[in-house]
Amino acid sequence: MSKGFRKPVKRIKGKKKSVGSAPGASSSHAAPRTPSMELSARDKAKARVAQIEIYATTAVSFLLLVMACAHWFTDVRQRVATFQWLQGVWNVYEQYASVPRRPSHTSWDSWCDLVHSFTSSCFFLSGATNKSVVADGWEHVRSLWTTSPSSPNTMYRRDPRDVLFATTWGMVFFVVRFVLMQCVLLPLGRLLVSRPTAARDKAHYQAQLQRRIARFGQQAWILILYSASLIFVVRVIQRQPFWIWKPQYFWLDYPATTTDALTKAVYLWEASNYIHQVFVINLEERRSDFWQMLIHHFVTLLLIGGSYACCFHYVGISILFLMDPADICLSIAKLFKYMGFSTFCDVLFTIFMLVWIITRHVGYAFVWWSCFKDAPALISFTNQLDLASGHMLTRTTYVFFLILLTALQAILLIWFSMIVNIAVRVLTQQGAVDTRSDDDSD
Repeated sequence: MSKGFRKPVKRIKGKKKSVGSAPGASSSHAAPRTPSMELSARDKAKARVAQIEIYATTAVSFLLLVMACAHWFTDVRQRVATFQWLQGVWNVYEQYASVPRRPSHTSWDSWCDLVHSFTSSCFFLSGATNKSVVADGWEHVRSLWTTSPSSPNTMYRRDPRDVLFATTWGMVFFVVRFVLMQCVLLPLGRLLVSRPTAARDKAHYQAQLQRRIARFGQQAWILILYSASLIFVVRVIQRQPFWIWKPQYFWLDYPATTTDALTKAVYLWEASNYIHQVFVINLEERRSDFWQMLIHHFVTLLLIGGSYACCFHYVGISILFLMDPADICLSIAKLFKYMGFSTFCDVLFTIFMLVWIITRHVGYAFVWWSCFKDAPALISFTNQLDLASGHMLTRTTYVFFLILLTALQAILLIWFSMIVNIAVRVLTQQGAVDTRSDDDSD
C-alpha cells in the first residue's frame, strides 16, 4: 500500500502508565513532597531530638543530685547524725519484718570513707601534695584564686581520678547549658532575633524564625563558655614561666609533675568542655561540617588528655589560649547577624578573620615548630614511658603528638577555606553568610 493511502492513527490523550506498575494502579503515590510536608518532617525530627535532650538532661541531673547528696551525707560532719537517723529507721523496720544484721559504726565509717572519696574526686581536685588540703573540698575552690601558686598547699599531682573530675564537670556543663538555653538564652533570642523577610508561607516563616532563635541561643552559650575559658586561661598563663614568643620554656623544666590548683582545674575543665560538646553537637541541627567538628573535638580531647598525662601541659595551655579569641569574635558576629545588624556582623567578621589568622595559624605555627624542633633538642628521649617521674617523651609519643597537632591544623585549614568563601561574599556585597548552614542563609 502506498504511503498516501495510510489510515491516520488517532492518538488517545491520557496519563502514561509507568513501566512495571500493576494494572489499575494509580500513579498519584509518586506525587512530589511539598514544602509544608518537608517542614513537617523536619519539625517532627526536631521534636524527637528535643525530647531526647530533655530525657538526657533529666537523667544527668538526677545522677548529679544523687552524687551531691551522697557527698553531703557521707561527710565527716554529717556521719554521726546520718548514722543515728539510719538506726532509727532500722528500729522501725525491725518491728514489722526481719531485716539483715545492722551495720556497725566501724563498717558505716568505712563505707562513708569510700563513697566520700569517690564523690570528692568527682567534684573536687585530686592529687594534692599536702593531704590536709583534701579535708574540705570547698577549700579547693577558694584556693584557685587566693592562694599563691608557690605554696605547697596548692600544688597538685596528676591522678587517675582526674578522669572522674573531667567527666562529672562535663555533665555539669551539659545541665547548665540546658537550663541557660531554656530559661535565659532562648527567651532572649525571641526578643532580639530579627524576623525573616522572605518566606513562602506561614509554616516556612515560623521554621526560619525558630531556627534563628535556636542558633542565637547556641552562639550565646558558646560566647559565655569561651569567654569564661579565656579569662581562666589568661589567669593561668600569668602564673607560667613561658610565653608564645618564648617557646623554649615549654621544655626547660620538663617534666613538671605538679601544678597549682587553678592550672589543674582549668586544664580539666577544658576537657570537660569538649566532653559535653561531643554530646551537644549530636543534639543540635547538623551542618555540613558536622564530621569535621566531631573529629576536632576528639582530637582536642586526645591532645588535652595526652599532654596532661605526659606533662606537656605548658604546650596545651598555650594552644588553649590561641583557640579561644577567634571563637569569641565569631560568636559575637553571628549574634549580630541573627539580630539583623548585617553591617556590624561584616565588621566583626573581618576582625574575626584577622584574629583567626594571627592566633590559629601564625601563633599555632610557632607552638608546632617548638614541639618539632625544641622538644628533641632540649629533652633527651626515653626508651619507655615513666608515669612516676613524668618523663613520657619517647620517639613514639613525640611522633604521635606531632600527628595530632598536624591533624588539628588540617581541620583549621578546612575551616579557613570556609572563612575565605564568606570573606569573598563580604567583598562582593553579599554579606557574611555561614556556609555551614543547612538550607537557609543565617
